[in-house]
Amino acid sequence: MQQVSKSVVDLSTATAQQFSQVQAQQAAASAAIQRNDQAIVDTNGRVSAISSWKTETNVNGKRVATGIVQGSNGEVGEILLSAQRVAIINGIDGPESNLFVFQDGQAFINAAFINKAFIQELILGMTLRSQAVNSQGLPLIELNMVTGAVAIRGQSAEGSTLLNNNGLYVYDLNFIERTAVGRMS
Repeated sequence: MQQVSKSVVDLSTATAQQFSQVQAQQAAASAAIQRNDQAIVDTNGRVSAISSWKTETNVNGKRVATGIVQGSNGEVGEILLSAQRVAIINGIDGPESNLFVFQDGQAFINAAFINKAFIQELILGMTLRSQAVNSQGLPLIELNMVTGAVAIRGQSAEGSTLLNNNGLYVYDLNFIERTAVGRMS
């Protein structure tokens, strides 16, 4: 275990730093945790505060490390994470579950409410349905990305319409078909 603290003040800069390390080793295996905190202020008004935390294991030459760095320079504050997998989990009120996971360049999110999104490329492998439904409980828009089936439903005080892969259909208030254009079988 190692811990170093130092403070330096001169005519133009004040610096405070604290470093600590915990390490265990047995033959070709080692594990270590490092923590480094640093604060700097100079007479020109420049400031910097950085805190970093690194964990590392090494077994037979295979090194695996994670890191967290948080800092501010008076203009920008940021938190940086370094790992093969980053997850936010919830296990406080029931079984542990992943709220979201970043792994291998992908994000896995169980549920999301997105106010506004610009998506350059969207690849879907399921059915996309509108939240809004008609009086029969069917979604107003339904796109099955696997089969290519499309259903667009509309409803008014006089009846409803359905546009799907087979054609266009108009129904009265009692759901009796009044007009059909397309396949009739």
